[in-house]
Amino acid sequence: MTPDCRWQTAESRIAAALLLLACAAAQAQVPIHDWMGEEVPGHDARALARCGISGTDVTAGAVFGNPAALAFLSRPTVQAGYGLRIATEQRTQVVYDQFENALGELAYADNIHSSGIPGAFAAATMLGRAGGAVGLTQVRSFDYQYVKAYRDDFYVKVGEDRVVQTGALYSIGAAGAYRVLDRLGVGLRGGYLFGGRRLESWHTMGADTTFLGDEGRPTGTVFGAGIVVSPLNRLAVAADFHAAYRLSNWRSTVWNLIPRPPSCEGRHPWVAKLDVSYRVVGPLPGTVSAEVGYSAWHGLDSSLSSVLAVRAGVEHRMLSLVRLRYGFKVEPRPDDPAIHVAGFGFGSGLDAGLFRIDLGALLSRDVTGPTRFWPELTETDARVYESRNYFAVTLSREF
Repeated sequence: MTPDCRWQTAESRIAAALLLLACAAAQAQVPIHDWMGEEVPGHDARALARCGISGTDVTAGAVFGNPAALAFLSRPTVQAGYGLRIATEQRTQVVYDQFENALGELAYADNIHSSGIPGAFAAATMLGRAGGAVGLTQVRSFDYQYVKAYRDDFYVKVGEDRVVQTGALYSIGAAGAYRVLDRLGVGLRGGYLFGGRRLESWHTMGADTTFLGDEGRPTGTVFGAGIVVSPLNRLAVAADFHAAYRLSNWRSTVWNLIPRPPSCEGRHPWVAKLDVSYRVVGPLPGTVSAEVGYSAWHGLDSSLSSVLAVRAGVEHRMLSLVRLRYGFKVEPRPDDPAIHVAGFGFGSGLDAGLFRIDLGALLSRDVTGPTRFWPELTETDARVYESRNYFAVTLSREF
């Protein structure tokens, strides 16, 4: 525990901060959203460019989004894609002078890591008023890396903290939809979740090393439902919901038990979304979309990982072959005003002969604090700056 005392000089404050950093290791301090797996935004490059909006998209990828969109398929279609995730994290601590005035922030760790994201791979077809699809994609990423080196007065490395978490959660699923009326479609989807996760943590100081770690192969099932309606010409409204049963086999091997956040192990969130899109005609035709989504984790306090997301996106159609897309998102956290998440997406699409090629990117920035880690960061007045950047390419073809 940190002693409750007031330091008299800025030098002693900095020395105390470094001492706390040196003594606080030996625990795998991982952001909660990485511990439970960060959701992969969107199921293709088109959705990614609009910050994950996909509720009214009539594509094979609807098997992982709003299944009701499959009711409006006009031709059989297949798609395949691949993505890249690049994440950065900078941990800082506020430094004060002898009069308790904040002098600024001192960065004590700066990290970057990347990982590939396969999918989505999907195929869809229709029969009369019915449509269906099957597919495989990655839905959550466990990848996280943190490295902090300790050095003496001569800048010689004397120790290190290292946390490495790897793994992913995949979904293989199927969906069916039916167009009840010309402008109304409903759909259901289900799937099997599977994957692996591995967490290792080392704290080295001189000749002493402490190691913690565990791994598992979580499995489970996911289910969802959706509806799409077009009450007016060029206007579409969609709503969908999906959830999953508790994941099993979260831990299959434990080398040195890492304590877990209460009630979070093996959990999967339920997600509800409401989408509105409007097709604009004129010299620069396109589609304007907006979405409100809410994700909540079963059995967890809302301050841990429940997320409200507001998104807006635009797709311009140019020369009948080219698409230009961009979008914005914000995730206000009413439970903790100190935490902010904002994102910007952009991309393009091209009809190239037999195939359509879509490119998309989503860049997001997050300012968080010690309570969003497990175990909580022991550094006082700590602030963490995170960026999560996704890039994707999708190839699709209609028959």
